[in-house]
Amino acid sequence: MSSGGERPGSEKQEYYRQRRLSSYILRRGFIRDCLEEQVLPKSAPKQLTSKNVPFSDSARAYLREALNTLTDEINALRESGSTDSLPLRLKRKLREEERQQREKLTRKLKELCSHSKWNNAGRLDIIQNLSNTPLNETEMQALSLGLKFDSGQPRFKYNELLNKNYNWKEKDVDKGFKQGVIACYQAIAEDEEPGLPRRFRTALEDLGRRTDIVITQADKGGGVVVMKRTEYVDKMQQLLSDSNTYKKTRTGFAEKEAAKFSKEVRKILSRTDRGKKLIGFLEEAPRPPRMRGLPKLHKPGVPMRPITSGIGSAPHRLAKVLAKPLSVAMGTISSAHLRNSTDLIERIRHVDLAGKKMASFDVKALFTNVPVVGAMKAVQKVIESVSESELPVNKTDYIKLVSLCVKFGCFTFGEEEFVQHRGLAMGSPKCSYGFLYMELLESESLVRVMGSESLWFRYVDDIIVIMPTDTNVNDKLCKLNEVNEHIQFTVEEEVNGVLPFLDIRHSNRVLLTCLQSVQ
Repeated sequence: MSSGGERPGSEKQEYYRQRRLSSYILRRGFIRDCLEEQVLPKSAPKQLTSKNVPFSDSARAYLREALNTLTDEINALRESGSTDSLPLRLKRKLREEERQQREKLTRKLKELCSHSKWNNAGRLDIIQNLSNTPLNETEMQALSLGLKFDSGQPRFKYNELLNKNYNWKEKDVDKGFKQGVIACYQAIAEDEEPGLPRRFRTALEDLGRRTDIVITQADKGGGVVVMKRTEYVDKMQQLLSDSNTYKKTRTGFAEKEAAKFSKEVRKILSRTDRGKKLIGFLEEAPRPPRMRGLPKLHKPGVPMRPITSGIGSAPHRLAKVLAKPLSVAMGTISSAHLRNSTDLIERIRHVDLAGKKMASFDVKALFTNVPVVGAMKAVQKVIESVSESELPVNKTDYIKLVSLCVKFGCFTFGEEEFVQHRGLAMGSPKCSYGFLYMELLESESLVRVMGSESLWFRYVDDIIVIMPTDTNVNDKLCKLNEVNEHIQFTVEEEVNGVLPFLDIRHSNRVLLTCLQSVQ
């Protein structure tokens, strides 16, 4: 009789124990979801939020500690359990309570995500969707952080990139917008502690699996462009059909060229002790350079700029070593070279614009039109004033090695192999040779064509000229195009006092006034 009287109490105790256990398990799942989505429950201390980052390290530590505490509670409740089973009515009651709590926590998580600082961490205006394929809100928010391409390393250090993003200041006007950390979907998925919320990672992984669209970087400003894959491929094939610059080759051609390059380079490097130290920069199993296209949003018809990634290719690592002393020498032949738009602002902030106007000149397909002979002439001019101790090898071998790197022009697009038989490939260390060639032209003739009363500044292939208001811009354009048959220019003048340059659209007066105040 006593046992019959104790059973209701045992059932009640077991019911409350299992209810607490279920509540703790659901709560732990909720906290784990908060950690994955990088949001804080409303019960968290206010001081854990940060003005500088969407999700702080202290917030992460708080949630991890909460997970450990809940795990301890769950283990203790499991150990204190009885062997008595609950009657069916109580089991049904428990299941219903679990369902209600799960739905409540799901709603809470959704609400927290909807108010997360991550939603405003990027800028939606950097996204240009040319595909007519709608993107959902989370996909847009993820892409608004910006686009970074694979650096060739096994894994991105996302937290470091994020920290750099968060340290962005208004004076960094050359950024244009806060650079994000999106790019290599596989790296995002494999990172042990991803720097992005789970919903963003999922959205990016889903986008990465799409075969109907291409997500790439805009040619200027670092914006994100979404294109139909068919349109992207058609534009690239149209570009590659230029027989004056590219030629389709047979399969295996790139492999033979890589072997030939390595043999000739090894022969040169083996002659000296300094050279032997560079043999390790040759790839054991090189792969062909790969071409991709960047849409020129600022051009009619959105043509593509060809970018060749040589990571893992036969000349890439050696070319980086050879290009280093040349990169340092940028601006030594011509003072027109700009590092970024901040450099431009610093150099023209005190210019008196009274009686002046601006025009933006653009070099047509600079890198594919730079003659190899001219590029090597520019390299030799720089090397003449460089001490041999500043070079990785003696000057004679250096010139030979640079020449071999310049002439290595094979690459792949999709499954096809091509060779570039004119100009230089953009996106590789060889770009510096093209920059030096432009400096050579500027020092010899281009700046002189504009006249002593004009100021000429160039960033890569974009030139901004400040000139007297009575200057005939079209006449100057004709004279510039007569200087060199390979280097041809287009021009864009101010419209209502507004000039686009480096993706900064400001009137010349406003540009200087606003950006001076930022400095």
